[in-house]
Amino acid sequence: EMSDFVLAYSYFDNGISFLRKKHWEEHYKLSLKLFDLAAKCALTNGDIVSLKLLSQQVIAHGRSLEDKLNVLYLATYALAFSSRLPESIEKSIGVLTKLGIDLQESRSTEACIQETMTLLSTRTDDEILNTRQMTDPTMIIAMKFLTKLESGMCQIKPRSVPFVTQQIIELSLSKG
Repeated sequence: EMSDFVLAYSYFDNGISFLRKKHWEEHYKLSLKLFDLAAKCALTNGDIVSLKLLSQQVIAHGRSLEDKLNVLYLATYALAFSSRLPESIEKSIGVLTKLGIDLQESRSTEACIQETMTLLSTRTDDEILNTRQMTDPTMIIAMKFLTKLESGMCQIKPRSVPFVTQQIIELSLSKG
């Protein structure tokens, strides 16, 4: 099956146009959902201008960092595909830091790899394969940031990749 994100975007855009002036105060959850989904469609359609405008609204009116995470992720995703990979990486690291995820690049790459191997050696293959599924929405989006960051760093900061990989492994083992 194929998805029609252009049509979907038009539905979300129409929904947004029906909102009243104080919609962020009076219909916060609906506003957040409409703007989030419209931003996702805008990115999929390559409409970076609309993505930016929608994201700015969510960032300005979002009540918490968690409410803003989806559009922040979409914005960093767009930067990566707009030949602005260093900026995308910088913004991703900033968001992850706000979520309490520190990449600790102060130690050597070798030390990071050794720590990761030690962490994995404390679990059996069955324990790793049967790790519970992650359900925390904040940690799920953090994983999205980390996986996008890992692929970006492969291109411009390959020595930093093990630090990101270690965080992915640690989050997977501790949060599911």
